Amino acid sequence: MEGTKARKAKITRLYNKTVENMREIGTFKPEFEAPVRRYAELSIQYEILNDKWYENGCEITEEYTNKSGATNQRKTALYMALENLRKELMDMENVFGLTPKGLRQIKAKGLEQKQTSVLDKALERLSE
Repeated sequence: MEGTKARKAKITRLYNKTVENMREIGTFKPEFEAPVRRYAELSIQYEILNDKWYENGCEITEEYTNKSGATNQRKTALYMALENLRKELMDMENVFGLTPKGLRQIKAKGLEQKQTSVLDKALERLSE
């Protein structure tokens, strides 16, 4: 089992990589730091639960007996947690522009940062 220190280091690495990816495509702003950190934390939680799911034989359903005594199949709690995390992570990736769909939506709304070349920055400073 991974220690807290190692897990925090993983979260920090994932956070830094996500920020780097967002900067490359022009969608990162400092006010996004908290949501990006949450995204990194959720990603690690997903990884931990996914490993546990594989260890348990990838069970998707289980038998369940309700109050009236009827036995039915239902999704396991672990699988439902994975489904929910997967959806949340995908939603966040779309919002951050880290999927083709998300990036397309951002560009359509004109929200991405304009990339300024080094030459443009130098010329801008000279004109001041």
